[in-house]
Amino acid sequence: MTLKAGISGLRGTIDNQAENLTPATLLSYVQAFGQWLRAQYSRPAVALGRDGRNSSPMIADLARAGLLSVGCQVVDLGLTLTPTLQFTVSRGAALHGGVMVTASHNPPPWNGLKFLDSAGFFLSESDWRALERQRQKLHAPEVPLDQVATVTPYPDAFIAHQNAVLSILPVEQIRARRFRVALDACNSGAVLWQGFLQALGCDVIACHTELHGYFSREPEPLPTHLETVRRLVRAAHCDVGFAADPDGDRLVLVDEQGNAVSEEHTVVLCAQERLHRYPGGPIVVNVVTTHALESLSPHANIIRTAVGERHVVAGVQAHQAILGGEGSGGVIVPQVHLARDGLGAMGLILSWLATTGRTLSELVQALPPWQSVKLKLAPAGASTEPLRQLFQQWQQKSPPVTTQPQRLVIGQGQQAITLAVSGEQLVVEIHCGPSPVMAQAHHPRLSHLWQALDFSALTLDTTDGIKLATPNAWLSLRPSNTEPILRVMGEYRN
Repeated sequence: MTLKAGISGLRGTIDNQAENLTPATLLSYVQAFGQWLRAQYSRPAVALGRDGRNSSPMIADLARAGLLSVGCQVVDLGLTLTPTLQFTVSRGAALHGGVMVTASHNPPPWNGLKFLDSAGFFLSESDWRALERQRQKLHAPEVPLDQVATVTPYPDAFIAHQNAVLSILPVEQIRARRFRVALDACNSGAVLWQGFLQALGCDVIACHTELHGYFSREPEPLPTHLETVRRLVRAAHCDVGFAADPDGDRLVLVDEQGNAVSEEHTVVLCAQERLHRYPGGPIVVNVVTTHALESLSPHANIIRTAVGERHVVAGVQAHQAILGGEGSGGVIVPQVHLARDGLGAMGLILSWLATTGRTLSELVQALPPWQSVKLKLAPAGASTEPLRQLFQQWQQKSPPVTTQPQRLVIGQGQQAITLAVSGEQLVVEIHCGPSPVMAQAHHPRLSHLWQALDFSALTLDTTDGIKLATPNAWLSLRPSNTEPILRVMGEYRN
């Protein structure tokens, strides 16, 4: 595993491998960020937060010291959620940036840093390049001890965030339903969600609330990882179950029967709620979010961007959207703030349940019937960077697509990708470096997706990686922003 650095922040493992997180690496990024802010503000104030990982308090101590050492003031939120930190920075006139200690949904050996600008947004690609340049020439100023800035605790950050979400909801209508809610807090900042649910009149039965620094389940809130909260929903006869990731920017649902709902459906259900109140949209999502959105309303305006919160936020701003999101369970509620926010998504789901009077299983059953396929490919011993560069070239000039039985070839010669499917097995062959790179994975629904692709009607989208789409199916291949892997995603209509 190697460090991942880019618009989603810095991530690596905390083991002893040479290229992973070390105190020196962490300090260099934090100090470079502080100096980047110092070039814009004479005495920048930075909000600092952390998730519940075992390594996060230590990294937060390093980050706090690094910021102070280059002349930044620190407003310390302690254990919190990434959306709460983003909300705090976006609403704080005296704040100039933010640092969140988290690796989001990555497995327990990982940790990292998310950096925010003065608007509470993740850094743009140009800002990230400027930070990297600053890091390369880093010479941290020596601030005299009598001039070191202060650290200000801010324990009320979550309450301010919570109240902003409550202000956009039909609170009394939700309270009248007296929902019984199961909550899987993932042993991290989502323990704070209990107070929000109680403010909406919910009876909350929670699991994985122990803050011992470890995760009682896999941190990514995929349906396959949610057995505990599913059992809790059934045993306690709950109306709905909510599951978070460690930093609270994603939300996955469990229906009243204890069935885990596809993470793709979170943004779809939230979009239904928003379109009910603000018909027509627009709604902004990334290119690999479910196509069920296009079927919600004949008048809905769905706009698609590259993957990554920063790209979706830019789209929301440009189109003055009523909602943004990604199919991972991340939902952006612009009336609250411009960030993926599990708290805001949870509020919209409860609002939609209260408004319709229907159960969650009934709402899901009524959604357009798209089946999702998601795979991870790990090319052995190969970097994904050459492929990323090839995709950038293809954004400027689309490559040819050649179809053969059970094979698709995108590009040609030494700049080509071949996709081949046999039953449940996908084999990808990549030509864009010194030698071909092979990777493979399997999925039980892969053959159904492949059969649904109409090779005579393929369109190619190079907004982010490659996406091949037909009326009843689509397939995407792109390098991950957060892990050293390739992601294959697709859907087909039942």
